[in-house]
Amino acid sequence: MERSHTIIQNLVTRGAHNNGAPSDITMPVVVFYNLSDLLGSPVRYEDESLPFAHLYDIGGSTTTAYPLSIALEVKLRKGGNHSFFPWNVVKSITTSETVIRRTTESVPTADFWARRDVLDDQVVDVSGAQVLRVNDVHLIYSENKLIFGHVEIGLRGILRRLRFERAVNFLTQWLFDYTIKDSFVTWRHIQVMSPGGVPGGVRVDKITDRLADIHPAELADILEQLGVKDRQALFNSLTVETAADALEEVTPEFQRTLVSHGEPGRVADILEEMPSDEAADVLRDLGPDAQNIINRMEGEAASEVQTLLSHKEESAGGVMDANCIEAQPTDTVASILDRIPKLTENVEVYNLIYVVDADRILKGVLSLRELFRAPPETSLENIMSKEIITVTPETRLKDAAREFAKYGFQAVPVVNAAGILQGVVRYDSVLTHLGDFMND
Repeated sequence: MERSHTIIQNLVTRGAHNNGAPSDITMPVVVFYNLSDLLGSPVRYEDESLPFAHLYDIGGSTTTAYPLSIALEVKLRKGGNHSFFPWNVVKSITTSETVIRRTTESVPTADFWARRDVLDDQVVDVSGAQVLRVNDVHLIYSENKLIFGHVEIGLRGILRRLRFERAVNFLTQWLFDYTIKDSFVTWRHIQVMSPGGVPGGVRVDKITDRLADIHPAELADILEQLGVKDRQALFNSLTVETAADALEEVTPEFQRTLVSHGEPGRVADILEEMPSDEAADVLRDLGPDAQNIINRMEGEAASEVQTLLSHKEESAGGVMDANCIEAQPTDTVASILDRIPKLTENVEVYNLIYVVDADRILKGVLSLRELFRAPPETSLENIMSKEIITVTPETRLKDAAREFAKYGFQAVPVVNAAGILQGVVRYDSVLTHLGDFMND
């Protein structure tokens, strides 16, 4: 089975690298346990015959892909108090009993506790970008090391813990000729989410590097599947850039929840990484909280968002991008090409250049294709199109959509009554917002 093959292979590989070891060395004995079968089993000292406690929990370290057990938590028979021991005191562990030696050594801090943080809780399957509920934990015991191998997410884990596994398997086999199969997810794809309790607890920042490479849409799916506390903890741990990408993908309801429960300064940093129209959408309907966040944003970004919020959401001004590529009529093709890397920073519409005069009155527009085909010394006023289709900030999205449908544009400039360029409205923004209004 895959769940055992990987760990055994690791053990074999490790043994093969023992310099000077004989080729016929005996393979280590490997035993598989379910966490539910170990919990509650008696614990005794090696020099005593009677148990003094019951095994309550097992702490693990996430320094390796498959965590190693580094600590035990036991519940004393007398008084019911809890005590903790480092794993290296364990002489043996079975489903019948755990034998330990006496020690005064300190207990290492566990990154997670199996019972407290994993069992019956949510974990993230990083490979499948999904949130799973853990019904049991699969452990591998070899050479006095207890390794976290897999989590059980299927029905069989629940039945085992209820002590119905054999009976239900017998009935399903007898009635339907079917055996309930194990449903495991390998631990190397698992990230524990819950913050845990005493001692230690999970450091949620350990997951951020692994999630940074996940597509924002998949990260959004994970956030939406998590419980409220875990969702906020994960979102707060993401880098500003990753959080911004994810926030664009979650539903408006979750956007409001994540923003309203976040630290205003950090939320402001996240919104600055987003297109201004997306940031404005997030802040709508937040009431006084929105202004508090805007006040913490940088001047230009705050001004752009404030302008968008001053227009109705169903208008072109409410969804426009304030940033676009602007140039002067007297600029040459060569000068614009030299500045293209800087001009395209923080813009969503990067294939069109809007030509404005000193007062920012829109005079013409041209595409990058036209720019590349023109001689380097040509001035923009000689190649730009002067017949421009525009909308005003007050133009309704339905009317803007008609302009897009009629002319087949990807973007249309937004100008005020004086002809001054305000920004640009994108075709996809219009469609998205019209769809939202129709759904409402």
